[in-house]
Parts: sequence; C-alpha cells; structure tokens
Amino acid sequence: MLRDYIKLLRVKHYIKNFFVFVPLIFAEKFTDLNSIIKNVLAFFSLCFAASFIYIVNDIKDREKDRLHPVKKNRPIPAGRVSIPTAFIFSLVLIALSLWISFYINFWTLISVLVYVLLNIAYTFGLKNVVILDVMIIAGGFVLRIITGAVAIEVPLSNWIILTAISISLFLGFGKRRHELIYVGENHRKVLQDYSVQFLDYMMIISVTMTVMSYSLYCMDDRVTARLGTDKLILTVPLVIYGLFRYMYLIYKKDEGGDPAELVAKDKGIIIAVLSWFILTMLMIGGVIG
Repeated sequence: MLRDYIKLLRVKHYIKNFFVFVPLIFAEKFTDLNSIIKNVLAFFSLCFAASFIYIVNDIKDREKDRLHPVKKNRPIPAGRVSIPTAFIFSLVLIALSLWISFYINFWTLISVLVYVLLNIAYTFGLKNVVILDVMIIAGGFVLRIITGAVAIEVPLSNWIILTAISISLFLGFGKRRHELIYVGENHRKVLQDYSVQFLDYMMIISVTMTVMSYSLYCMDDRVTARLGTDKLILTVPLVIYGLFRYMYLIYKKDEGGDPAELVAKDKGIIIAVLSWFILTMLMIGGVIG
C-alpha cells in the first residue's frame, strides 16, 4: 500500500519543479542561504501541489485510464487505492502546499494558487482544446520559474520567460506526437484535432524559438552587466545539443511519451544539463571571465 501512495505522488515528475531554481542561479543568489531555503520550500510546495493535481486527474480519468496500456496499472484505475482515500490524501497534499507557500510570502502563495487553478482548469476541460492544451502545459513551467522568483523576491528577464515558454511548448508538442502515434487518438479527445505533420511543424518552430530566445538572453546587455560576464553565449552549444538530442530520441528512438522520464534517464541529456549548469555557475561566479 505504501508503494501505491508513492506512485500516486508521481515523484519522478518532480524533476519539472527544478525550474523553480532558475531565478536562484541567474539572480546570483546561489550562495545566499536564506534564498536557497526559500527556493527549496517553494520546490516542495510545487511538488505537493502537482501531486494533488495528479491525484485529482487520476480520479477523474480512472475509467479511460483503464483502457490505456500503461495508465491502467496506476493505483486508482487498478483499484488498489479507493477514491475516497485518494481524495483525502490529495486534500492533505494541497493543504501542505499552500501552507508552505504562504509561509514563504504572499506572492508565492498567489503564484502556487494560479498554478493549481490553471491545472485544474486543464484537467476539467481545457486539455481538450487543441493548441491551448499544450500552451497551458507551457504556462505551468513558466509559473514554476515565477514561483522561484517571487519566493526570493528577484525580477525575471523577459528572455528567460520566453525561453521557458518555448522549451515547454517543444516538450508538450513532442509528447502529443508520441501519444498520437503510439497510443492512438482515442486516448485523448484533443488528439483527433492534431496530425503528425502539424505537430512536427510545431516542434520545429518551438525548438527554434528556444535557441533564439536563450541566445538573446545570453547577449542582452543588461544581463551581461548584472551577471558580470559576457561569456554565457558559450553555453548555447550545450543547449542546442540537449534539444537536438531530445529530437533524436523522439524521431529515431520513438521515445518522448514522458518528457520527465526521458530527460532523467538519457545520459546524453543528463551530461548536457550538468555541463551547462557547471559552466554557467563558473561564469557567474567569476571563475571563467
């Protein structure tokens, strides 16, 4: 039973909430203990909020999930956790999430609330609206970054926000493509409004936007002045490799159904992310001038 409750949390998806630490890095607050603590608390607040949403979604879609080759094994569709028990568990999680966010500050609470309400709206209808469904997923990633920023009370670059939107759209359209090809359009109503060709176009546009917006962020005069380095452009090849590696896995290896799982297990992407992180920290820290 304990294993089933852990599965309800979807812990492997917590990797998405690491976006909350982006402001900590680019605001040069990664040596400030108070800011680190606030971001860690914001991270767990978002994790509990996400788990709440996952449970609500599993309760709502339990009948349809029983027809899915993978989702049928989840605790609720499989009948290993009752609906009343799962619902109470979800209320405990959202209460913890909101209490933690309120403890950080008022605006963190507002950001987490918006994140929850946006995802609830997605679960109960907007996930069936073509294009908007993926845009809402992208909005969730942006709200993660905003939550991290308001938690430590620092401003966000518009280029970073645009980069987050672009890469989130890329991942979202990639997931829809995998679902359409390997699961079938009957799994999601919205898949009937997509085609593989259309999704390919959307992915190409999104990955181009990601590279361009991140590159412009690295070259922005205000960014280089604030961070004290104009060498961030050297991290762009790592970003390009990570994105192209992801596309390779989608188009050549037929993966992409679960972006969080794919990113967490692929050695090429992991090395690119770690290399980007180390190089960025060295530049911002002044080790590489």
